[in-house]
Amino acid sequence: MHSRQPVPAKSWRDRSNSLGYIQGGTEAQADLLRQVLVQLPCDGEESLEWRTPEGKCVSARCEDLCRRVLSAPGLAERSDESQWQPSAYATQWLENKDNSFLAAHLHAHVKFFGELLLAIGDQTKHADLLKVATEAYGLNWTSLSPVRDRTGWLRSLGMIELWGQRVVRTELGDALLEVLQLCPPESARGEGEEADEPDGGGDEELAFFGDSLQLEQVDLRNRRALIGYIPRGNASDSRDGDSTLTATAALRKLVALLGDGTGLEEFGELCGSEFGISKKSFITMMHALRHTGLVEQTSFNRFAPSEHAHRVVDEGNERLLAANLHMRYLFFGEILRHLDKPATTSTLVAVAKETYGYMQASNGEVRLRLAFLQDAGLVERVDWQRFRVTAAGRSFAKSLTLQLPVEAEPETTDSSGPQDAPPSPMPETVIAQLREYGNVGTDSREFEEAVSRAFSFLGFKAEHLGGAGRTDVLCIAQLAAKDRYRIIVDAKSSGNGQVAEASVKFDALRDHKRKHKADHVVVVGPEFAPRLKNWAAENEVILLRIEDLATLLDHHSRNPMPLTELRDAFSRIDTFSDDLTERYQGLERRSLLMRRIIDLAFQEAVDEDPVDDGYISVENIIYALRKEVTPRPSRQEVDELIAFLSSPVVAALESTKGRHKLIDSPRNMALRLACLGGTIAIN
Repeated sequence: MHSRQPVPAKSWRDRSNSLGYIQGGTEAQADLLRQVLVQLPCDGEESLEWRTPEGKCVSARCEDLCRRVLSAPGLAERSDESQWQPSAYATQWLENKDNSFLAAHLHAHVKFFGELLLAIGDQTKHADLLKVATEAYGLNWTSLSPVRDRTGWLRSLGMIELWGQRVVRTELGDALLEVLQLCPPESARGEGEEADEPDGGGDEELAFFGDSLQLEQVDLRNRRALIGYIPRGNASDSRDGDSTLTATAALRKLVALLGDGTGLEEFGELCGSEFGISKKSFITMMHALRHTGLVEQTSFNRFAPSEHAHRVVDEGNERLLAANLHMRYLFFGEILRHLDKPATTSTLVAVAKETYGYMQASNGEVRLRLAFLQDAGLVERVDWQRFRVTAAGRSFAKSLTLQLPVEAEPETTDSSGPQDAPPSPMPETVIAQLREYGNVGTDSREFEEAVSRAFSFLGFKAEHLGGAGRTDVLCIAQLAAKDRYRIIVDAKSSGNGQVAEASVKFDALRDHKRKHKADHVVVVGPEFAPRLKNWAAENEVILLRIEDLATLLDHHSRNPMPLTELRDAFSRIDTFSDDLTERYQGLERRSLLMRRIIDLAFQEAVDEDPVDDGYISVENIIYALRKEVTPRPSRQEVDELIAFLSSPVVAALESTKGRHKLIDSPRNMALRLACLGGTIAIN
C-alpha cells in the first residue's frame, strides 16, 4: 500500500454526494470497475460489457455508465475528442492494482467514504452508520442505500467485512485510516469555519453606483420578482459534454455577443449557435436580459449593451453585477442575511415567502441568485444542498440597503373567503387634517402623513418617508413600465399661513428627485412667498396650496381622474392647477351626461307609450340634452356612455336597432356599480 493518500481530499462541499453502483454484485465492484475501465476510451454511444462473478454478461451504454457512475468519483472523464477515458488515477490503479490506492482516491472525491470507516466501532450496523451520516455529518439521507453503496465498495476493496449484520473494519481498513485526510463533522455541517477573506474592501468598489444603492423600502418592495431564463450553453454543439457557463459568465458572454449593437434576428442566431437555444427560448431570454439593465433597445429590433454593462460584467467585477441585480430583484442581497448558518435552497424559499412576502419565490429563482452570489465570492457551498455567507458577503451586505421583513398580517377569525381591504380615509377627513396640521408652524410629522394620505386617495402608492436626506412623501403610479412615474412631495407647514422663501431648498429637492428617481416634484403648503413661484417654475417644481389640494381631493372623490391623466397635469408646471380644473370639469360633464341619460331612459320607461314601448333613440337623447348641457354633447360622447350602460356588467340599458330601453332600476344600477367597486382591493 502507498504510504500516503495519492491525491489530497477535496473540500467536503466539493465532494460528491453519491457513489455509483455497477450492476453485478456488491462485493465485486472493484473487479467490475476494472473490466469497464479496460474498455475505455470509447464513444458515448458504444456499449460496454462485463461479467458478474456468476458469469452473467451485463452491458450498458458507455455514456450512461460513465456519466452516472464513474464521473462523479473521478474514475472517468472526457477526452479532447469527446470520448470517455479513464482518469489519470484510474489508469494508475489499473497499473498498480493497489486497492488501498483506489479507496483513498474514492475518499478524496466522495462524501462519507473514509469517514464511514472511522465511524465503525464495536457492534456497528448499517443503521448506525446512517445515523452518524445524518446527525454528525449533516447529510440529508433518508434511506440506507447511500450507506450500502459505500460499504459495498469498501467490501470489494477489502477495507471492511460484513459479519452477519455487523460491519467490521479489516486491518487493511485500519491502515488506510492512518493516511486519509478526514473531514471533521463540524466542518461537514458548515459550523465553526470562517471564510479566509477578511471583512471590508467592498465600499470603494460599490462607489461606482453612487447613492443608487441606498434604496427606500418602497423601492425594495417594488423590485422585480423573477430574474427569468439565463442560458448556460449546455445544449450548444460548440460545447463539449457538460461544459456550461456560470450564471455570471453567461451574462458576460451575452453582452459580448451584442458587441456595439446588433439586430434582434442576428443576435438570436448568435445565441442559438453559442448556447444552443431555440427561438422560443431566445424570446424568453431577451425578456429576462432586458430587465437586468445590461441591455437596451436602441432602435426598432436593435439592441446594444447599456452604458455600464461591460464594466458591470467584466471579470473581477462580479460584485458590481451582484449589486446591480440586488437593485433590481427581490430577495437578492437579503439572502446574505439568512446564511450565517448553512441553509438549503428550500429553506431560503420559505424565508423569502414568510419573511419578505415574496410569494413567487421558487427553488430555481433562489438557486440562480445563489449562483451569482457564489460567482462574486459572497456565498459558498457547504455541500451539494447547503450554502453559507462568506466574510466578504457579510461586508457586502453592510454596503446595501436591505428590505425589512414584512409586517405580519393581522389574524382573522373568518377564513371563509377573501377579506375586504381596510377603507381609505374619507376625503373630508384628509382635508381637515391638511388644514389643521399645515398651519402649526413646525416640521409637522402629522402634516407629512396627511399629505401622504391625500396622494394615496388620488390613487398613488404613497409612502411617508421623512428624515434627513429623504423626501417627505414618495408617490408611485403603479402602472405599466412605460406609463409608470414617481412624484416626490415636500410638506411645508407654516404658522403664519405662508411658506417662507428660505423654507424651500431647491438644491435639496433636486437631490431628492435624483435619489428617488422621481419624474415630478411637488411642494405642499398653506400659501407661498411670491418669489417662490418664479423660482419653482425655473426648477420645475409644482407649488400646491393646501386649499388647491383640498379642491383636488373633493373633485376626485366624485369623479376620479386616471393616473395617466394626472401625469399629464403634473407635467404642466405653469398651468398645473388650471389644467386640473379643466380636466375635472370634463369628468364632471361626463358624469352629468350619464345621469341625464339614465333619467331620460327612466322617464321613457315609466311613460306608458304603446308606440315606443319604453325605448328612446339616440337622436332623442341628444335633442333633450342639448337644452341642458353646454357645449352640446356630441354623438360620440353619447354613444360611448350608452355602450357603457348597455354592457353586461352594468346591465342598465337594452339596445335594439339604435333604440335603448331601461332594464333595471337606477337604484340597482348604483348598487351594482358600488358592489363592483367594493370587489377591487385598495392598496
